[in-house]
Amino acid sequence: MEVPPYLAQTFPTIGEHWSALQPLFEERTVPAGQTLLTEGDVATEIFIVVKGALRLWHSSPERDVTLQFFFENQLVSSFESFYLGQPSGFSIGSFEESRVMSLSKANFRLIQQRYPEIEPAITRFICERFIAYRNIFFDQLQLSPEERYQRIQDDEPEILDRVPLRLVASYLGITPVSLSRIRTRLKQK
Repeated sequence: MEVPPYLAQTFPTIGEHWSALQPLFEERTVPAGQTLLTEGDVATEIFIVVKGALRLWHSSPERDVTLQFFFENQLVSSFESFYLGQPSGFSIGSFEESRVMSLSKANFRLIQQRYPEIEPAITRFICERFIAYRNIFFDQLQLSPEERYQRIQDDEPEILDRVPLRLVASYLGITPVSLSRIRTRLKQK
């Protein structure tokens, strides 16, 4: 297995030492619809999507709210749970058959110990994730559902190409019926 390009670019130390680090990563196939982390459990793995698609979501009594989608060469975990050993506020699961590489917390710590120069890249990555989530949150507050949908069309068209519409609606914070109305309205313009 080769080092995923995103992993090598984001964490150059891992790319430079891949032959030594590869055995620490476990590759596995995940069928569509499988949950990799259940909300309330403590995250013990980081996942890198080799092929396929995952989503991160939060469940409430009223509905599921999708926070983000992850496609090839992207990395996902419930990082606050992974780092702090606290129950996760999110679930992670596949909505396409996927191939992932996972890195256990023990192996993550081993990498940190062997290669302490990786810490700035880890800190930068976590800060970037925090900023991305903050931006998603602000979009939910400031933009109408139609504006959020148009932003996906412009900035993240892969979501509309690959993600089932019920999950797109969950990502936008609206019902599938509302999403259908928005799509119809935009097609008529």
